[in-house]
Amino acid sequence: MCKKKYTQDLLAEMHMLHSKPPQLPMGPHVKLTNFVGRKLNSPDVFRRLVGKLIYLTITRPDISFAVQVLSQFMHEHTEEHLVTAKHVLRYLRGTPRQGILPSSFANLSLTGFCDSNWSSCCDSEKSTTGFCILLGSSPISWKVKKKTVVGCLSVEAEDRAMASTCCEIVWLLALLRDLSLNNLTLVTLYCDNQVALHIQPILFSMRELNILRLIACLGSNLA
Repeated sequence: MCKKKYTQDLLAEMHMLHSKPPQLPMGPHVKLTNFVGRKLNSPDVFRRLVGKLIYLTITRPDISFAVQVLSQFMHEHTEEHLVTAKHVLRYLRGTPRQGILPSSFANLSLTGFCDSNWSSCCDSEKSTTGFCILLGSSPISWKVKKKTVVGCLSVEAEDRAMASTCCEIVWLLALLRDLSLNNLTLVTLYCDNQVALHIQPILFSMRELNILRLIACLGSNLA
């Protein structure tokens, strides 16, 4: 599943069919804010562009983080935001055929990957969390979202990322069982938090308890 024609039409609309593609959709050190750069004379261009990029994330999880960051500035945006959005377009110029290819030989096991960019928002100091869940080797669910509360510690932000991922996994398990997929194996969840790797074992049970509490809280909010 890919949207090659949609991508090429978007590049043609923005006159970027012959631009040089970068290796990443967003630079690792890019920090966008509301207070840097000149206001755009025609804000509708940025809004239409970001709206079309949001539609592309249906089959392009690789641009989800960059598009989520850009979508925070739909109400007030500057020239720097437009430059970053065009950077995403140049990345799409180099990968127009990329999409999702579900494997027909996938084993029935769920694998989750989650991460948190602690205090990544320059304006609010809030963290951004994201996850991607695979069925076998095929991605079936992914999400990037800025949290509504400020995390005091990076390990707290990681715990919330794992809790959100666990909520999604629980929902996917129920959905797959409704589709008569009952022979699923144990779910594996990966997190690259270095604090969790070096934390004392006696504290790890406390972290598990905190994650379970967060799952219960998030589940009640979803209900």
